[in-house]
Amino acid sequence: MNNLFLAKTKDRESIVEHTRELLFQFDRLKSIYPNIKYLDWEILRLACIYHDLGKMNTKFQNKLYKKMGLDELKDDLPEIEEIPHGYLSPAFLPKKKLQKKYSEDELRVLYQSIYYHHNRPKLENSDVIKRIVKEDLEKWRDLFEFDEVDKTEKLYQSYSRYVNKYRRIIYGEDENEIYYKYILTKGLLNKLDYSASAHIPVEEPNRDLFQKTLKSIEDSGYKPNELQQYMIKNQDKNNVIIASTGIGKTEAALFWIGNNKGFFTLPLRVSINAIYDRVKDKIGFEHVALLHSDTYSEYLKRNDDLDIDYYEKTKQFSMPLTICTLDQLIDFIFKYEGFELKLATLAYSKLVIDEIQMYSPDMIGYLIVALKYITEAGGRFSIVTATLPQIILDFMKEEEIEFNGPVTYCKKEKGKVQIRHKIEVIEEDININHVVENWKDKKVLIIVNTVKKAQEIYDELIKNDRLSGANINLLHSRFIKKHRALKEREILKIGDKDNKESGIWVTTQVVEASLDIDFDVLYTELSDISGLFQRMGRVYRSRTLKDDVTNVYVYTGKDKYTSGVGNSDKSIIAPKIFQLSKEAIKELSGQKLDEELKMKIVQRVYSREKLEEAEYYKKIRDTINKIKNIREFEIEKADVKLRNILNVSVVPMCVYYKDIDFIKECENIIKTSKDKKERELAKNDIKDFIVDIPLYMFEEARRNGRIVDYIELGKFNRIPVIDYNYSFEIGLKKDLNEFDIERQFL
Repeated sequence: MNNLFLAKTKDRESIVEHTRELLFQFDRLKSIYPNIKYLDWEILRLACIYHDLGKMNTKFQNKLYKKMGLDELKDDLPEIEEIPHGYLSPAFLPKKKLQKKYSEDELRVLYQSIYYHHNRPKLENSDVIKRIVKEDLEKWRDLFEFDEVDKTEKLYQSYSRYVNKYRRIIYGEDENEIYYKYILTKGLLNKLDYSASAHIPVEEPNRDLFQKTLKSIEDSGYKPNELQQYMIKNQDKNNVIIASTGIGKTEAALFWIGNNKGFFTLPLRVSINAIYDRVKDKIGFEHVALLHSDTYSEYLKRNDDLDIDYYEKTKQFSMPLTICTLDQLIDFIFKYEGFELKLATLAYSKLVIDEIQMYSPDMIGYLIVALKYITEAGGRFSIVTATLPQIILDFMKEEEIEFNGPVTYCKKEKGKVQIRHKIEVIEEDININHVVENWKDKKVLIIVNTVKKAQEIYDELIKNDRLSGANINLLHSRFIKKHRALKEREILKIGDKDNKESGIWVTTQVVEASLDIDFDVLYTELSDISGLFQRMGRVYRSRTLKDDVTNVYVYTGKDKYTSGVGNSDKSIIAPKIFQLSKEAIKELSGQKLDEELKMKIVQRVYSREKLEEAEYYKKIRDTINKIKNIREFEIEKADVKLRNILNVSVVPMCVYYKDIDFIKECENIIKTSKDKKERELAKNDIKDFIVDIPLYMFEEARRNGRIVDYIELGKFNRIPVIDYNYSFEIGLKKDLNEFDIERQFL
């Protein structure tokens, strides 16, 4: 009967072999992170040992035997459908012994962690389980040889009291200690199970992030500054830090994570890629992962010899430091089946939230609920941002989320807060008049609210005879990936503080955060006050203002609004916030602004008193209330939509026909190659030609017969080819309505 009881067909892996691998990963997890709040290691170990024993049932074994061409076992219950193995495994637990050791609630934790460890259709009839346990599993138990399994008791048929739907462990109905004990046990059982099945480490240790960060600073001739020292001293606390641009926020956040498990979140993919490269290349910390919707593609760009295990470890949150988008982490708030893994992982992790002010009000609501659960479970967070609306802190306090701060750090020069900007407010629609007069020998940055406006301004600039010698460029979200990456490299190059070249760049909010660029002068439309100060951070990034020169020009709109702002639900900012920002900025025209003043203005505009009746405030409040009222397992994971971004990936027709032979060759590889990496590289090559457009723009194109072909990336994945104008200089262009907006996460 050797190796009779199989867990998987792959490598003919037996239940015993799989469970031993699980216990090996269990020991690894315990050795790396021994102090996990709420976790009873012995209960988790029992869950590991017993979780798959239900696979001994005849129907499951015959299913695997059939696939492998082996003789099937005699089935004494042919009339009964196969029952998911998780529902059968608890029968093997030695109930009487466990009752002496654990409370009723702790037994619910153990039994439910095993019973529900897979997301399967719910079973209403426990009599079927009793029959299978008695007439099928019982006959195999004595043949099953595994020294970790206690066989001193008969199989226990009636465990529905611990697992039935009326006794499920629910937030708010059970004590927090029991609830989070369940979250940790069930979530880590899933995590261990996945790592054992994939044969990858459940966790990679963080040995030296702190030391590498310190060495990076010291090698540059510095010591940790005041902000960084504060974060080192408060490693065990939740922190809210408001710090000016260029002060070393990233290093401060890495010091705070230290040699612990950490997640570093940012709102924009381009920022995530930049921080990932910085941590890996500049700081020299190798065990860092990159996680967003395009992870595999980004890994392949950096390393053609990508180890598939590295990608798997990224997906399973096994790496000690992960740079990622927030939506990759916090969708657990919807409490779908299997949500426990993410919350359990975050319960022994440190979470950094950078540039919080860039999130939409509903995303801020999601985040606040997530922070409530994470901190209750034992996790830690630090918000590290250049500007912070006061009402976010008010909502956090209402949810009883504990944190230090907010603590403010401004860059200082000779003991005084550094002044980097002098501002002029122009009550007109943005135009190129001032640029034409003052562009020479400067690095000029123009930031507008919409792609349409960016294309218009660029068009005016290149047609102006007085700018014939200028190096003029355009960057927004509507370039194909290959071109956008080139443009991002170019703007980083000219924006380097040591680069003395001059030029004019017209952009949208894609440069608003975390791109380390330093221009001489900014011309910008007003969006909101917080976004404005973010944009200002791209000018005189680390320099002190000299000679009383104006280096920021803010256009507030001739009539009511600037581009992209209005009463439509597509507006980039709530009209009320725009008006408050407009009033606040008008008072500052002609003034020098230090970082402390900027922070105070943001807090004033985003105060509860000003915004209590505004849509922004109501949206955060309503989102928090809605999410808190979600009951466990009511929502299917497929229905979870954390980001309301309705974009469609397309390939412009002129790009398609220019490279059609290469694209067809890639399609053929995707269709016929047996090598996963080769297929992914081919998909990657095709993705270089895509550009994302709003759903409404795609639907309009479809209605007007502008979809001319499709590129096949897989059975259910095809990319439309769209007949719209496109060029490297302008990007994808058509006449769009006023509210075609720059979405988050570009």
